[in-house]
Amino acid sequence: MKIALLTLSFPPQIGGVQAYLYETGRRIGEQHQVFVLTPVAGKIETTAVHKIILANGTAPAFLQSLHQIKPDIIIVGHAHPQLLLAAALYPHTAYACITYGNDFLAAQTHWHRPIFNRLLKRANPLITISQGTAYYLQEIGITNAITIPPGTDPARFTPREKPILKPVLLTISRLIPRKGIDTIIGLLPELRKSFPNIRYLIGGTGADQARLTKLAETLKVTKHVQFLGKIPDEQLPDIYRRSAVFVMLSREEQKRTSVEGFGIVYLEASASGVPIVAANSGGVADAVRHGETGLLVQPDDQEAAQNALHTLLSNPDLRTQLGQNGRQWVETEMNWMQTSRKLQEVLGL
Repeated sequence: MKIALLTLSFPPQIGGVQAYLYETGRRIGEQHQVFVLTPVAGKIETTAVHKIILANGTAPAFLQSLHQIKPDIIIVGHAHPQLLLAAALYPHTAYACITYGNDFLAAQTHWHRPIFNRLLKRANPLITISQGTAYYLQEIGITNAITIPPGTDPARFTPREKPILKPVLLTISRLIPRKGIDTIIGLLPELRKSFPNIRYLIGGTGADQARLTKLAETLKVTKHVQFLGKIPDEQLPDIYRRSAVFVMLSREEQKRTSVEGFGIVYLEASASGVPIVAANSGGVADAVRHGETGLLVQPDDQEAAQNALHTLLSNPDLRTQLGQNGRQWVETEMNWMQTSRKLQEVLGL
């Protein structure tokens, strides 16, 4: 079967959308012809999909390629007006669409919202990545979404042979205010009373780094905080294995135009046998099982977050148990093979 995947986000770009489309696309491409239509240039590390680089990201450019390919199935890789319009204008087949939260929420503040939502409702099937994002869709009157969560690669992310005993916290994230890194830095003065050698590793880049650095200086915890910058892919598994607890306290913006739709990093931590402390916002509850793979707290509840971190850092047996639970969950359910299988089922492949 011939499949056209329309997207403005694809490797070599990095991100959750890019990972979802690449990892599922290359697995589906083992049995079907998958054509990725995108303006994103650059090579990819698979021959299972055919990447067609467009001159631009407008609907006419996508539509022209669709007429050339003549696909049996169209997948709109994320909810963007140009992609939805191109798929809707192609007269020969229906289209599916995958949504992640930020894509369709951002459109709710634009003049084209009524048209956008109408095109989104026409998608069959309409797929979203978590119960949280399904709820956001319901809030704008779209009730037919099917939830297919992302996965990760348990062969790439593996636990260390012996559990780490040092109090090392880790966040892997873009450095933006919504990720709650400032909250974690703010907890360090109290946490170091119980754990004098506590370290907080922060992987990623972003515009918020200067503010976060200043905050660490103000709180006199600079020696406990290490900004790792952009981490090369080949080094990422080892970074997870260096941590005792993975923590990310994402919060919702007031206007809800940017949310944590899922959080693949939580699954990467689980695959690495690392327990998690996370804020229960957006779709995070689908990525972290409270009391099983980690501990969930309410966004901006600093006392609860501090207690959760203290509980895990002071209890190596609990860390080990949650880490083992997370590893087993990824091996059996939350991996890209299972995500691809579910996606193929709803697409009728």
